[in-house]
Amino acid sequence: MSGRNKPPLSLSKLGKFMANKDGKIAVVVGTVTDDKRMYEVPKLTVCALRFTETARARILKSGGECLTCDKLLGCV
Repeated sequence: MSGRNKPPLSLSKLGKFMANKDGKIAVVVGTVTDDKRMYEVPKLTVCALRFTETARARILKSGGECLTCDKLLGCV
């Protein structure tokens, strides 16, 4: 896909989309990036094409899970 069709998604926007959706897996076609303005990251299970190092570290620190598409399909 072209870069236009897979823009990056910040942790704060992902947190807003996943509010009140416990136990669900967020699937992002693009890169998940860190957002310094978000102080506490909720526990999220995220499947994405790529993660920045800081975004992956913050998701894992909060007790969440970072999956790639091949790992998600292997689990199902």
